Amino acid sequence: MSMSQIGSYSHTYIGVTYRCQRIKRGLTRTHISIPWSYSHI
Repeated sequence: MSMSQIGSYSHTYIGVTYRCQRIKRGLTRTHISIPWSYSHI
């Protein structure tokens, strides 16, 4: 494996991990806010 291949691979891995974390954070935020808004009614 050449250095450029390793670099692009790690860059893709970081991008995928970052996206997954953002999706998880977004899901937990909506999951928390929905019951709160229902109890607030």
